[in-house]
Amino acid sequence: MTGPTFAPAAPSVARAAPAKPTPPARAALARPDAQSGGVRVLTYLRLHWLTILFLGALIGAGLAYAAWVLVPPKYESYALFQVASAPANISADPNRGRTEFNTYLTTAASQFKRELVYTGALRMLRDNATLAAQKDPMKFLDQELMVETKDGLEIITLRMRGGNPSDVRAIVHAMSKSYMEQVVEKEQTAKRSQLEALEKHVSGIATKIKQKTGPNGVGGLPGSLPDGGPPLAIGTPGGTTAAPDHVRRAMFPELIKQAVKVRDQLPEYDAQAERLRVGIEATKTAMQKLLDDPVSTDATDAAKMDEAYLKAKFAADQHEAEYRDRSARVNDPTSPTMVALKFRADAAREEADAILTTKAKALEGDRRKLLFAKMSQEVTLAQANLTDLAKRKARAVGELEQLDEELNASLPPPVTPSQVAAKGPLADPASTEIHTYDKMYEKLTSLAIALEIELSQKRVTAQSYAPPDQEPQYASTPQVVDAKKQILATVFAGLMGFAVVAAGVLLVETRARKVSSLGELKGTTQTPVVGVVPWLPDGATARDPLKRADVNEAIDKLRAYVVQSWLSRGASTVTVTSALGDEGKAFTAFGLASSLAQAGYKALLVDFDLRNPGLHSFAGVPNAVGVCELLRGEADFRKTIQILPNGLHFLAAGKWSDDARQAAVGGRLEALLNRLKEPFDCVVLHGHALLTVAESVEVARRSEVVLLCALYRDTRGPMLKRATDRVATMEIPFTGIVYLGATPNEALC
Repeated sequence: MTGPTFAPAAPSVARAAPAKPTPPARAALARPDAQSGGVRVLTYLRLHWLTILFLGALIGAGLAYAAWVLVPPKYESYALFQVASAPANISADPNRGRTEFNTYLTTAASQFKRELVYTGALRMLRDNATLAAQKDPMKFLDQELMVETKDGLEIITLRMRGGNPSDVRAIVHAMSKSYMEQVVEKEQTAKRSQLEALEKHVSGIATKIKQKTGPNGVGGLPGSLPDGGPPLAIGTPGGTTAAPDHVRRAMFPELIKQAVKVRDQLPEYDAQAERLRVGIEATKTAMQKLLDDPVSTDATDAAKMDEAYLKAKFAADQHEAEYRDRSARVNDPTSPTMVALKFRADAAREEADAILTTKAKALEGDRRKLLFAKMSQEVTLAQANLTDLAKRKARAVGELEQLDEELNASLPPPVTPSQVAAKGPLADPASTEIHTYDKMYEKLTSLAIALEIELSQKRVTAQSYAPPDQEPQYASTPQVVDAKKQILATVFAGLMGFAVVAAGVLLVETRARKVSSLGELKGTTQTPVVGVVPWLPDGATARDPLKRADVNEAIDKLRAYVVQSWLSRGASTVTVTSALGDEGKAFTAFGLASSLAQAGYKALLVDFDLRNPGLHSFAGVPNAVGVCELLRGEADFRKTIQILPNGLHFLAAGKWSDDARQAAVGGRLEALLNRLKEPFDCVVLHGHALLTVAESVEVARRSEVVLLCALYRDTRGPMLKRATDRVATMEIPFTGIVYLGATPNEALC
């Protein structure tokens, strides 16, 4: 630094008489491998963590708010339709096969996707904002509406998800209402038409029977017995007991079919019950396994993002880093201080692990509660189905017993010879025609009664979510679902804020390539690092006795290397410069010259930074007469050199002018440097930045030694590489780099 960072006598520390210095180990000059990209990235992030934290929090908050708004939660509304397992028909089997019902259930569900249903719903949704924003509303409905059925249930579920809850509910309601109008009601209308047709046929057949038998004759009423017996109770199984022999013989095969069908269905009930029991046991086993399983990796990973754990982990990392740093600097790792640091680091790590375990168990508990509740609902539903199946089986067994009784009652009595003779001829055309009309009348009347029963109760009914005295509302109140996506998007957007700032920091640092460590400096250039000075050369270092002692020790190590490696080989002029300005060259030049003077060398420190002089501030003397005046021939050589209290001879820069700049090249500069060397053992020249002005090159190429200064987080790697390449082209005998601002561990090299 060129400013007055240290007092004039700062490098002066009371020392014993100088002894012959020990040359440093040559292994210290070995060039290490360049710092890896991953380590460099971590270094940049560590240096700018506060900036990343502050700016990342601001940008992340904005992005998180935008994500929360742009990714709204999904709302779901549904409608339920109950489908009877068998039609309300007295002539049909109420225990029809499950396959037949599943076919009807699937067919009824597929009716929701009919274009007629979509068209009816769209007529009711002209003002719906969600559909108004779609280019093809019908295609949108086909993609978004979900129709679900589940084996074992007589339920069809129509559901939809969307961002606007009122629109979602309106769409589900309109689709349900359209389905009821376009499918269910039209089916009812068709049945009414069929009933009217049946009633016309029944009336016509009754008229024909009355015409052929007469209004007062035996069997004159439709459905009466031809032999004058009691009329048959149409549509009731008990009526078979009062029927004549030919009627009972006709009913017997039908009863046999019904009995066989019911008997064949009983094993299916047992099979379904067994499947339900197996499913219940499997679900219970899964529930028990859920309780016994350890904490999942997902819960542990989620707990690692908890704020309390991050704070505890950060504290533990800080304690461990402090322990490692102190361990590398002390000789006795078993000292009470180090043991206390070790104990504190272990305790902090145990506390962080305990917090992680507690948070992971809490998260895992919430997840398991949801899964356990879902499994419990499945077990409850399966048990309810099992109970319902048992009831249906019991009804089937009872019906089978009733059919057996009816079969026994329907067996016709044996025909005696007298009965055969009383009947007369076996075939009477008139009687046969009447009996034919009578059977048709009975059959059509049964169908008409069955249709009336079906019309009295719809097979498909929709659940209403409105009070009975209000208009039916088929759609449920929308509920929030899939909120996880919105939360994840918000968290991701918030983290993106930190990622953007971190990426910006890495981009700036990658382009600037400021020196951040000794390893990175050694990987930048082939020029050896001959001196490492800890701490930054500023006022804070000067006020701290421990730091000041470390700095003085590092300067003395640099002086020892310069003396034994270069001065002992005949070098007498050392130029201290840097690639650019404000990189610690003034501090290094003054410290090195002062250390040489205190070690017994007759040293001269010359401030050749003519345009921006600063060494006179370190020396504590005015910059009145100096190098500029000598170059212009305006001063006496003997009167310009000043002797400082620590024994160092000092030559200031003087007053800068354009004449001095023109004289700082060629013969005048050569003569001045030769004259400065004569009475001194070593001349330390503090030059201008090497890459900025011409006279710095002139001064450097006339020296035997050039020291390039590199300052932590100020020196740029590419600029330092240019400076070392320029020095290499000058073919200077000895060159080296002095790194300032290193850590105490780096200064131990």
